[in-house]
Amino acid sequence: MVPSRSLALSIVLATLASTVLPASEIELLGKSTIEEYGLTFAEGPATRFSNTVNGRAHQQTPLTTYRGFQYATYVDAKRRICIGRRKLGSRSWEVIQFKDYTFTSNDSHNTTVIGICDKDGTIHIAFDHHASQLNYRVSKPGAAHHPDSTNWGAGLFGQVSHTLGSVQPSPRVTYPRFIPAPNGNLMFYYRGVTSADGDGMIEEYDGDTHDWTVGLGKFIARDIGTFTADGRTSNFRCPYVDSLSYAGQRLHISWIWRDRFKRTHPENQHDLCYAYSDDHGRTWHNSSGEIIGRTGKDFIHLNTHGLVVAPIPIHSGLSNQNTHYSYEDGSIHVILLHQPKADARSIKESCYHHHWRNHKGIWNSEAMPFVGKRPKLVGTTDRKLILTYTNDEAELFISKGVPNSNQTNWKWTNVKLPRRHSNYGDAVLDLSRWEQEQVLSIYSQEEPAKIIETDRTEPVDGFPSQIHVVDYRLVD
Repeated sequence: MVPSRSLALSIVLATLASTVLPASEIELLGKSTIEEYGLTFAEGPATRFSNTVNGRAHQQTPLTTYRGFQYATYVDAKRRICIGRRKLGSRSWEVIQFKDYTFTSNDSHNTTVIGICDKDGTIHIAFDHHASQLNYRVSKPGAAHHPDSTNWGAGLFGQVSHTLGSVQPSPRVTYPRFIPAPNGNLMFYYRGVTSADGDGMIEEYDGDTHDWTVGLGKFIARDIGTFTADGRTSNFRCPYVDSLSYAGQRLHISWIWRDRFKRTHPENQHDLCYAYSDDHGRTWHNSSGEIIGRTGKDFIHLNTHGLVVAPIPIHSGLSNQNTHYSYEDGSIHVILLHQPKADARSIKESCYHHHWRNHKGIWNSEAMPFVGKRPKLVGTTDRKLILTYTNDEAELFISKGVPNSNQTNWKWTNVKLPRRHSNYGDAVLDLSRWEQEQVLSIYSQEEPAKIIETDRTEPVDGFPSQIHVVDYRLVD
């Protein structure tokens, strides 16, 4: 939850008046419609957390590009899990609507994500989870290797499975993410158990064996260590991950903790944590390079040495599931929403903060002149940083951070878009397309034409709206 922004927004608007970049700094490459009737939820007691399940920051990968084709997954207004593809440059999408599964909740946690294994060309989707059993299906091998000659239809995919091949996942899955690995395999992260009482889990799909690798699983533990604040003690917590990303051969992960006292609550979130793995999630190191965990054997936990890289106390307005971007030299940039230099129960307004690790392993932080919902971050080879985010009025913003010569701070300015961009969810990006082409391909559901309100306690659909992919390129 983001605290009241009235004061912060007035400051931001005053700042942006003198820092908006000219429209010529960004080019609208195109807009394609994946779905005319995307699912939204009615405003009422049955809807949990947000009015859309399409385009949430914790998805990380609802949109991906591979071998000249872009793939997207979503839930349509008939509550079907869908997967679409288009050839880059085309505005026409081919869409599969799976008719053997019905999405039943009004819970915005229950997103659908996609991943592609480079080795065997399999397409993987996971969908509809909130502390519930895994829902997963995978295509036949080669489905993504030869898209021009592959018939795009439901028969390309297997049935819904509640296991990862030979791997039995946790019985309670939330926040799945696929991460393509540089060795051609596909990694999969999710949270096991539940909020403020959950473990970090990682698995690997092996494209040579066409199966998931046995022996991985838990690497962040919920139940080791105690956390004390306000005279209260917590024995359980969960990691809320910003992102997992490869840069070169290194897998980076950043997260915050949410501790459980009498109950789970965002006010109990604290501390930016960071770790990396150079062996595809088997062994984990802290920022200083010390080994701090081995997946399935020796877990990372609350009191792990060197884990916290930016102390942030509880009651700081710290938002979960934000964003990071990493580079091959080991540097990483994390954007978090929290209060500046917050004390316990501070009433200061939140804003985005830039926390970064340079190539020498030194961490720094700076407050930014922006505030919004959960953002996404990418970077250029010359270390410019591009932030996408939305506000409470469902409007998209793009900001650019330009480093000084020593990369000791970044000057952040808003980019003026050619026209207003409606984005009902979070500003989720196609990370693979950015890496391939430096194109900002944004997964974007339109704000509904009207908001439906209801007093009913069972799920009620909202007014459907279009789902697009909108492509931009920054012009230097």
